[in-house]
Amino acid sequence: FWTSLTDVKSKYPTRNEVYRYMNYLFNFGLPTEIKAHRKYFSIESRGYGEDALHAMWWMLFREFKPKSCLEIGVYRGQVISLWALLAKLNDEQIKISGISPFSSAGDEVSEYLQNLDYLNDVKMNYAQYSDCPPHLFQGFSNDEASINIIQSGNWDLVYIDGSHDYEVALSDYEICKKALVKGGLLILDDSSLYTDYNPPKFAFAGHPGPSKIVLENAMKEMDFVIGVGHNNVFRK
Repeated sequence: FWTSLTDVKSKYPTRNEVYRYMNYLFNFGLPTEIKAHRKYFSIESRGYGEDALHAMWWMLFREFKPKSCLEIGVYRGQVISLWALLAKLNDEQIKISGISPFSSAGDEVSEYLQNLDYLNDVKMNYAQYSDCPPHLFQGFSNDEASINIIQSGNWDLVYIDGSHDYEVALSDYEICKKALVKGGLLILDDSSLYTDYNPPKFAFAGHPGPSKIVLENAMKEMDFVIGVGHNNVFRK
């Protein structure tokens, strides 16, 4: 198996080839703990995403070893708990933060479960993978308090998975990009709609808002690392 995302991109020059490799890696190269985590979040609407994205995160953490990570839009805790598990498996110390309304509030393309205590649900799910609780901040990403939190951190990694509405997603991108350390990683979810990625029937290319930001902003302003399905990874 390839040990760096640069090697993967070099060996597999198209997005579809990369995606197939990541699926193969998930099935045949990942620790059982990572696959069990994916299985847990695949049931009862605990999480979205795809198997290949777990492989992407595994490679990102092994290669770049981020110490300070922020997720915009936590939902039920799949990604932040995966980060905690990856850090534990790699014997790394990590600070994990999340900004989310912790409610069923959606956007122009998304609807979420009603009658769920999202904040306690995230804490419960996360606790299965780490004894060190994350730093969770309740609010929308464009609230003044949330913006201050983003700007106050020198983040090694930021995952933007909040509102898919273009103006909000663009604001998230601009603020998070500035708050990254030099060499830090910015990952945009649901953002491959305007690329040459042709998803298989069980996968998804993205939504217009984040995809427009990848096309018009991130590709021109940051170093493109790799695209895995509907996720795109950039480096400052």
